[in-house]
Amino acid sequence: MMNIVTEKNKASNKHIGERTTIGLKTTTKERLDKSRAPGQCYDGFICQLVDCWEKYNIRP
Repeated sequence: MMNIVTEKNKASNKHIGERTTIGLKTTTKERLDKSRAPGQCYDGFICQLVDCWEKYNIRP
C-alpha cells in the first residue's frame, strides 16, 4: 500500500496548510500517476476528480 500526502491551502493565508496521509493500493497510485498531468500534485488532481464527480454525479 502506498501513502499519498496531500496539502490543504487555507484561504486566510497563502502558505501551505495542514497535511494528511491517505493509504492507497499500489495499483490505485499507478492509475493516478497515468492520469494526472506531468508535474501535477496529487492534491490538485484529486480536487479535479472530486469537482468532476460532483458536477456529473446526479443524485435522486
